Amino acid sequence: MAHRHRPQKILLAMGVAVALAAAADTHDAQACGCFTPPDPSVPVVQAGERIAFAMKDGIVTAHIQIQYAGNAAEFGWLLPLPSIPMMELGTDELFTQLTARTQPKYRLVRKYEGNCGFGPPVLGMGGPASAGNAAPRGPEAVDSNSPLVFQASIGPYDYAVLKADSKEPMLKWLADNKYFVPAGTDETVGAYIRPGAFFLALKLQSGQSSGDLQPVVVKYESDLPMIPIVLTSVAAQPHMGIQVWMLGEHRAIPRNYYHTVVNDLLINWFTSGANYNDVIIAAVGEAGGKHSFVTEYAGGSQILKKVLNPPGRFGVEAELAAQPDAITFIEYLLRHNFPLTSQVLSILGRSVPFPPALAKMGTTPQNFYSSIRYFLEQFRPMNPAAFEGWPGITYKPEEMSKDLFERVVKPTLAAGALFDDNSYLTRLYTTLSPEDMNLDPVFSFNTKLPDISNVHEATLTYYCGMLRKNDQSTTPARLVTEQGWTQDFPQGTGPQTPSPPTGLPYSRRIEMLREVGPAEIVVEHSPFSGCGCALGVADGFAGAGSLFALFGMSLLVRRRNRR
Repeated sequence: MAHRHRPQKILLAMGVAVALAAAADTHDAQACGCFTPPDPSVPVVQAGERIAFAMKDGIVTAHIQIQYAGNAAEFGWLLPLPSIPMMELGTDELFTQLTARTQPKYRLVRKYEGNCGFGPPVLGMGGPASAGNAAPRGPEAVDSNSPLVFQASIGPYDYAVLKADSKEPMLKWLADNKYFVPAGTDETVGAYIRPGAFFLALKLQSGQSSGDLQPVVVKYESDLPMIPIVLTSVAAQPHMGIQVWMLGEHRAIPRNYYHTVVNDLLINWFTSGANYNDVIIAAVGEAGGKHSFVTEYAGGSQILKKVLNPPGRFGVEAELAAQPDAITFIEYLLRHNFPLTSQVLSILGRSVPFPPALAKMGTTPQNFYSSIRYFLEQFRPMNPAAFEGWPGITYKPEEMSKDLFERVVKPTLAAGALFDDNSYLTRLYTTLSPEDMNLDPVFSFNTKLPDISNVHEATLTYYCGMLRKNDQSTTPARLVTEQGWTQDFPQGTGPQTPSPPTGLPYSRRIEMLREVGPAEIVVEHSPFSGCGCALGVADGFAGAGSLFALFGMSLLVRRRNRR
């Protein structure tokens, strides 16, 4: 029987049941070392799972971001598969770029009718938005009576592929070989035990730290991509975000889950969608079994073409290894757009460690390496206390160059090729709590479904009348969303940020998507035009409250529930 360990220290399934909910984004978002301010029109969402699938000729390629916070010795990862996989290293930069370029954006366009003494608001007024790596170890021969198919190493990981014919031998092998298995796995793993199935188990090599973690690429034969969410439930958090990107020739669909279009009147447009994740939780919760995905982007993959793999990026390994000192080595990396991800920082830290005293002063590793010449040649002589306890530089250019090209350059260029080889990109999102993780979502494609933009706009019109109005907060206004919903503010939007209306369904539409044909609508909630009352233009807009009809009502249309 497998040895039991605390479930919060394990990553399961597609690599994303996280040790701490707050650790959903453990890697720095500034991939290039350039600190770009966040777009205030982008809702902040931390997904517990991030997976990018590509499907071609019966082969699924899954790029999986491994997110984990905890003791490296207690890291473990388990993935059920329908066939024997191939393993490669991935890159966090893929997920940084995918997230940034497909992120939903909610923008409020303000218009002014009549004699408004206040102008367009100032931009930005929106809401919140050890030794080097060992050489890879090849597959090892195994006893034919063992559940082990083969074991090997790649990057910072040791991994094993096991037969899933029988539960007990597999769990015992994992425990005997120090692959950690959480309590509760006995109950959930049974769904994946059958002849011809396999498990991929992953752990960190001895001497590696949690900072050495990086995404993995798993390639395997399968009819369709699937997320083993039942297994993930063992260590999942409530309302865990699941972010999926699908690359192919057409728009992707959740094949056995509902598809939800959120009611955009319930998005808080005044804060650029700061309540976005709460709306998603409520909207998918209105679907049967709380099993539904929202499509956040569907369109051409050219938005990421040559972003990761532009010609000439990264330079030449031999040139990098020939740099005369640590400063010129790091400056070469910066000139050639190496991302300052955790993988790069970990490799640099072995030869040019980040001074711990600098962290206490508020300096980040990204700051330090981005301005390495300043810190070592100017700041250090003036502030010797900032380098107290610093072990100094052990410059190993050949070793660092080899590690960087193996663990950063090769995976990044391979990830960039995804957007050369696949013309269409779909981004899907949902949230699930452990008690609802009882159905593994499967994904497919539909050739006829329309594109979906990730950029959304609503219009807020201020009605000032003929006489000049100078107080924007008391000026009657009307919000019209992209879907056609209206919300009126006859007394103005007030000094406080207005809130969306209450009592309306969070779903604009719940539907089923198939490989062929249009969406099959299950439930639809539609806006309607209201009474069409005229707007007054009296002096100061006196009595405007009585002239404004309050909209935002919904017409509920229920159709035969088909699933």
